[in-house]
Amino acid sequence: QLYLVGRFHVFKLTPPDVQNGISSFQKAIEIDPAYALAYAGISDAYRSLALGSEMPPIEFLSKSKAAAQKALELDEALSEAHTALGMTIFWSDWNWDEAERQFKRALELNPNSADAHLFYAHLLSNTGRHAEALAEVKLARELNPLLPYAGALEGQFLHSAGKTDEALVRLGKASELEPQFWMPHLFASSTYIEKGRYAEAIAEARKARELLPALTASAAYEGYALAKAGRDDEARAVLNELLKLSTERFVPPVHIALIYNGLGENDKTFEWLEKGY
Repeated sequence: QLYLVGRFHVFKLTPPDVQNGISSFQKAIEIDPAYALAYAGISDAYRSLALGSEMPPIEFLSKSKAAAQKALELDEALSEAHTALGMTIFWSDWNWDEAERQFKRALELNPNSADAHLFYAHLLSNTGRHAEALAEVKLARELNPLLPYAGALEGQFLHSAGKTDEALVRLGKASELEPQFWMPHLFASSTYIEKGRYAEAIAEARKARELLPALTASAAYEGYALAKAGRDDEARAVLNELLKLSTERFVPPVHIALIYNGLGENDKTFEWLEKGY
C-alpha cells in the first residue's frame, strides 16, 4: 500500500508530491528492508526531482542510480528495477545501448509494464527511432490509459517525429485527462514554437509556469517565443529572471541558451550550451 501511495504522489511530478512519495517508499523499507519495489520507486522519485523539479542533476541522478542498483541487488527479476536503472543510465550516463538493454530486460520480465514501454519509447524517440518510439508509447497508453504523463510524452514523441498536428491533438487529450498537469502545456508550447505559432506557444508556456513554477523550461519556451514574436523587451525580462535565479539555485543552462538563441545572440547561446555540457 505504501508503495502504491508513493507512486501516486511521485508521478504527479511536482516537488512536494515527489517528496511525499519518497516518504512513503522509505516507510515501506522500514517495514521490509528487502522490499526491492520501494527502492525502484525511490529511483523514479530522485530522477523526477532532477528532470522535472530541476534539482542538481549530478547529485540526484546519482541517488536515482544507486537506488535502482539496490533494487536489482535485492531482486534481479524485478521489471521495475530494470526500467528505473534504464532511465537513469539514459539520462545520466548517455549510454544508449546499456539503457536499451535494461528496458528490453524489463519488458522480457513483464511485457505488460506500461512504464517500461513508455520509457523505452523515450529512448527510441530521443535517438531518432521515431516509428519504434510511437509504437512503444501507443502500447504504454493502451496498457494504462489513465497515465497523464504517457499522453503528454506521446505528444512530445509525435512532435519529434514531425507530426506536429497529431502531437497537439494528443497533448489536448492529455490535458483533458488531468487539467492541472503541467507537462502537456509545456510540450504544447514547444510544438507551437515548431509551427511558428508564437502567441499560442506563449500562452501554453505561461500555463505550464502557473502549474509548476519551479520548472524553468516553461520560462525558456516563453522567452524564446516572445523573442521570435519580436517582443524582445519581454523576452529579456524572462531572460533576466532566469539569470538571477541561476545565481540562487540550479537552472539548466540550456534554458538560458534557448532565450539567447531566440534573441539572435549566438555567442551567448554557445557560452550557455557549453556550461550545460
